[in-house]
Amino acid sequence: MVTYKHAIFIILLFTCTHYQGYAQTTLYHCNNKYKIELSNTLELQSSELNTTSQRKLQGNKTQTNIVSPTNHIVFQQKGLNNNVKTAYNKYCRVLIDYYTEDKREPVYGRGEQVIVDKDIIEYVHKSVNTACTRNRTPLIKLNTIQPISINGFPVLYYSYKRKGWENSPPVIVNTFQIFNRYESVVLTFSYRESERELWKNIHTNILRTFTFLKKY
Repeated sequence: MVTYKHAIFIILLFTCTHYQGYAQTTLYHCNNKYKIELSNTLELQSSELNTTSQRKLQGNKTQTNIVSPTNHIVFQQKGLNNNVKTAYNKYCRVLIDYYTEDKREPVYGRGEQVIVDKDIIEYVHKSVNTACTRNRTPLIKLNTIQPISINGFPVLYYSYKRKGWENSPPVIVNTFQIFNRYESVVLTFSYRESERELWKNIHTNILRTFTFLKKY
């Protein structure tokens, strides 16, 4: 017979276990160029990858080494790769594109700050409109354009709201263009506006953990 105290213990045990499972993260090393830690509520989109190798780390974390010949990596809400129906009830994407810069004209290095001038503003508007047109999701509002820093690396950050596909809710898109003198990463994080609280830990992990492996 299950007593009241036993029932409370079982509920607490389930709650803690569920929370720990939700809170677990994976550390990704990508093409031996940069690393980032993301929630296990996301999975790698298998069609974007060439090879991956995985090894265990301390505690509940794992490290996944990713090799992408196109330098383009996509994370999505967990379950899509296996066609889990409930996964389609949510929407989240983290797109990461790696670029090398012309060493004759190096861009921003550690400790510097991106200068948001007329050219940058024009570049952002063009990039946002191009992305919305390509995805057939009209722009609703450009929220912000600002320079920030992620672990000492200068970043051009901009955020906007666009319509969702078909009749789905509006989507918030956050773009981080991260510079490391002779290389850069454009990291695009998007989610439904109505699911902001569900995915906010991913935003936190991006700001907390992204770093280039070689620092100039």
